[in-house]
Amino acid sequence: MATVVAGSVVLAQNSYPIFTLDHFVRTMKTLGPNFAGATAALANNNYETAKERITRSREQLATTITFWRDNQKDDAITFLRDTVRKMDDLDAALSVNSIDSVAVNTLVAEIGAACQVCHMVYRDQDPVTKEYRLKPGSVD
Repeated sequence: MATVVAGSVVLAQNSYPIFTLDHFVRTMKTLGPNFAGATAALANNNYETAKERITRSREQLATTITFWRDNQKDDAITFLRDTVRKMDDLDAALSVNSIDSVAVNTLVAEIGAACQVCHMVYRDQDPVTKEYRLKPGSVD
């Protein structure tokens, strides 16, 4: 889209799409099973599938930074960055010729714990539907 202003062309800037609560919820609903699939693959020593799922989980989680920034939740951003860093470490551990299963399992446990830290602050279970959601009032 272009607009002519006094003989010159001005291109209209498209605003960055806002990562809404609905986007966040959809992302989390696919991220959880993806990470669970990675841990299941690791339990079966299927490192290739685990690496694919960790890569996808990391991609999904990283996009949620927009949601936390838009809601000015610096603690959640810190949780997010810590978890993404641990996922990067796990990706690296799965990218070598000889996989150290102890190191991999330690990283998986650390990622799970990092997720839980954020969940304790921001997640709640609906008593009726049993669905997980953000705690009421935790974001504007």
